[in-house]
Amino acid sequence: MATSDTMPIGMYSFDCRDAAALARFWSRVLNRPVDEHATAEFATVGLDDGGVTWMFQGRPAADLPSGQNRLMIDFNGGPAWSEHADRVESLGAVRVSDRQEDGLYWVVFRDPEDNTFRIFSPRP
Repeated sequence: MATSDTMPIGMYSFDCRDAAALARFWSRVLNRPVDEHATAEFATVGLDDGGVTWMFQGRPAADLPSGQNRLMIDFNGGPAWSEHADRVESLGAVRVSDRQEDGLYWVVFRDPEDNTFRIFSPRP
């Protein structure tokens, strides 16, 4: 496949109860600012900074899916993965479990609206 045939990720989208509040949480996790004009109905992080945009769309609670999110975000925490995990927990993420398999470590979290994500150690 030629390089021009690839399709890079442009945006992660979240349906949520409060777009501005969830954008503030993820902005602190990512160390990227919430874009201007965030509201409970719509907010973004990184819309114009050249990176992947994170978009948050407020929905009535009745319109939100229940159960585990369908897209799992996995962060490569690098050598400081444990410190990143502690920092994310201090920002309000709920630590669900600490896991280890074949020399790889990871921590499973839930964000303030119960979306699951993970932070991984470097691969052995």
